[in-house]
Amino acid sequence: MSGKLNAAEKLKEAREFAEGRTEAEFLLVRKQGDSPEVGKLQLGHLVQQEIAKTVSDALTEQINNLRDGRTRARPLDVANTISEESVIQCVRIENLPDSELFEILNSRDNDGTTTYSEDPEPNFQLIRISEPDGKVLIGVQNYSNAKLVDTTNELTLWYQNEEYERFQGDLLVIRPNLNAICYDGWVFIITPKSFESMFDMREEYRKRAEEAIEAFEDAGITFADRETTTAWMLSHINMLRGMYEIYDNDIHEEATPDKIEAMIQKYNLDTRFSLDYARRDGQIELGVDEYQHTWKLIKLLAAKYAEDDIMGEQWEIDSGQRL
Repeated sequence: MSGKLNAAEKLKEAREFAEGRTEAEFLLVRKQGDSPEVGKLQLGHLVQQEIAKTVSDALTEQINNLRDGRTRARPLDVANTISEESVIQCVRIENLPDSELFEILNSRDNDGTTTYSEDPEPNFQLIRISEPDGKVLIGVQNYSNAKLVDTTNELTLWYQNEEYERFQGDLLVIRPNLNAICYDGWVFIITPKSFESMFDMREEYRKRAEEAIEAFEDAGITFADRETTTAWMLSHINMLRGMYEIYDNDIHEEATPDKIEAMIQKYNLDTRFSLDYARRDGQIELGVDEYQHTWKLIKLLAAKYAEDDIMGEQWEIDSGQRL
């Protein structure tokens, strides 16, 4: 996150933008092969106002949380996904993966119309507030925020003209929660795991993890039983997050066999965690015997160990536990 960004002030600016306009679009996104299919719901003017208010209210909640210290603004980082701290992550759209899914966050296309009853089900939905040739404000919602109720076979009543009458038709209920907010080139991510799922971040993590593994091997840092070890490292979303963090911090560009061996010896990782290694021809070969030890290998590659200068204690950085 740029040091010049004040997240609360930027979100306040976004709220003022939302409240100054009375038209909003509600878009459904369906992932169709390599390209997303985006369709627009036909909304009456009063419903558009309510949709815009949904975004405004969500912005107010995030602004208050930031100002009161209940939430902290952080740059987009996979480590935040498993953090116990309440965090809103901030990232420039231009720094997100180059895919059509992310391009729709800046799009002004006049999309065709759609409904919730069309197949397949939407993957997620967008509330888009915009002005001609101006800024765009988008609220991102998981599809689970909407519930389509078919009242055909239910006796559903509504109160009208001082009596209850039969209501027939599809009833669409949309909860007000937002998973992310996009405004003025910035994305503010409120629920990172949902965001990952909606925008296929797992595939991005996997691609970058594979690049990091190749870079380690080119540097002479190899893996015993390469096929199995690599499959373990790419098998779980949390491990993929860890590998992406290695890539994002350029650790795979700086690591050498000597640095890896020095860390193993300093923190006794081979004896503490059954992490095997062997040196030959200037290279280092790393191995773990069981799947559950794969995390220890990833933490080694991510340089997740430290020693404090006061007590001389050795620590695992992510967990905050003494070794």
